[in-house]
Amino acid sequence: MTDPTPQHPDWRALVVGILAEARALLRTELQLAKRELSDNASRAGGGLILFGLAALVAFVGLTALAVAAVLGVAALGLSLGWAALTAAVGFLAVALILALIGRSRLSAATLTPRRTLKQFKSDVHAVKEMSRA
Repeated sequence: MTDPTPQHPDWRALVVGILAEARALLRTELQLAKRELSDNASRAGGGLILFGLAALVAFVGLTALAVAAVLGVAALGLSLGWAALTAAVGFLAVALILALIGRSRLSAATLTPRRTLKQFKSDVHAVKEMSRA
């Protein structure tokens, strides 16, 4: 003989199960975000190193520029002064390139945890879909 009343799971158990799954999902997403932010921080460290190198090269360039200015004024256009000026311009060009590369690595767009945000949006959408069902 069959039971006329179908067996339905307890709704409280369903809610507890859904909350446990949501907690586990949130915990996993937070771990992913931490890992991604850590990766981005190491890339930012590389950008900071390049900024430091740019500052060092700029200092050398400014020193050479100062020497070039002194020699230029003292010698009134002798070739030694122009050589120092050319070297200073070269050092400053290198410093500019390093600074631009460093700045691009430190931009907010490169430090944003894109994968985590995308996954989080997907999870929110899935939870909304589950709540409608």
